[in-house]
Amino acid sequence: MVEVIHLSDTHFGPDRTHTIRGANACDRAVALVAAINALPFTPDFIVHTGDVTNDPDPEAYALAAEVLSELKAPVFFATGNHDEVAMMRASLAFGELDLLVPESEGSLCYRIGGAAGEKVEFFVMDGKVPPDEGPHGHLSDSQIEAVLGAITGTKPVAVFLHYPLTPIGSRWIDEHLLVRNGNEFHDALAAKAGAQLRGVFTGHLHRGLTLYRDGVLQCGVSSPACEFSVAPDDATCEFLPGGPLPFHHLTFTADSTQVKAYSLPFPKLA
Repeated sequence: MVEVIHLSDTHFGPDRTHTIRGANACDRAVALVAAINALPFTPDFIVHTGDVTNDPDPEAYALAAEVLSELKAPVFFATGNHDEVAMMRASLAFGELDLLVPESEGSLCYRIGGAAGEKVEFFVMDGKVPPDEGPHGHLSDSQIEAVLGAITGTKPVAVFLHYPLTPIGSRWIDEHLLVRNGNEFHDALAAKAGAQLRGVFTGHLHRGLTLYRDGVLQCGVSSPACEFSVAPDDATCEFLPGGPLPFHHLTFTADSTQVKAYSLPFPKLA
């Protein structure tokens, strides 16, 4: 059994006063860390699926590193559309990992190592595109080839990345926030991993997501900074600041994937 905490979209700013839609991002991340540390168990590791910072800024990453270093388990990071890989590498402490594409490619694509990685094949992928192209994602051929090539077929498989792969039935999200080649990767991943595929875990939507396509679980966690509100036919989204603190507790067993969603009230800080 492997126990994992999944969080996303903390959107740290360059100092502790930075707000997102009126909510203090740092204060809320501090409370999120405290809530995770207060769990009655210690996870094998924690995955943050991107948008660690609101803008790629060395001071923002330094603050994120300071706050997230308090977590009582190894932490792994995926690249969000607001992130910058070089700054992430320079500032953030990653757990034990095996790179799947060369560092020179400028992407964070790797397999999670350690004892947990011996039980389940955990992969982290990087879907970021240049900012001027928009907030959607794209997975490079080299990443896809590397991940598919690393799947043995003998162990459970789970993939973490920032962007959802396939349409969720929301006009604005489906037009702007998905992996552009996500359908193709979904199909290739499902074909290679088969019954061993335990799920694809994402952020980016600032809302929770549970979606099944062809029997494959796609599970997204919301943001502690602010949430999106968007109806199926909306052409844009509304922002809901000051909501609960969300994270997911994922349990991988020999024959199941369990997702326990936490949505905790934000406490007033002393």
